[in-house]
Amino acid sequence: MYKDGRIYSYSIINAPVEKFSAIAPYLIVIVDDGEKRFLVRIEAFEKDKPVGIGDPVKFDRLDEEGSPVYILN
Repeated sequence: MYKDGRIYSYSIINAPVEKFSAIAPYLIVIVDDGEKRFLVRIEAFEKDKPVGIGDPVKFDRLDEEGSPVYILN
């Protein structure tokens, strides 16, 4: 269903909605898996760690709401 891919685009969220305030700043990316592109959150993002277009990402799991969660590879 979900597979590893590369960052097509990204945004670091520093001022989130209240629901996500505990995990800010966090990274959302558009993943390109070679067949499709989709928006996901990157788990365990470290704000001082470099991130860029084309960086590899790895599918980790589905969260409690059924949304895919990825990690930087």
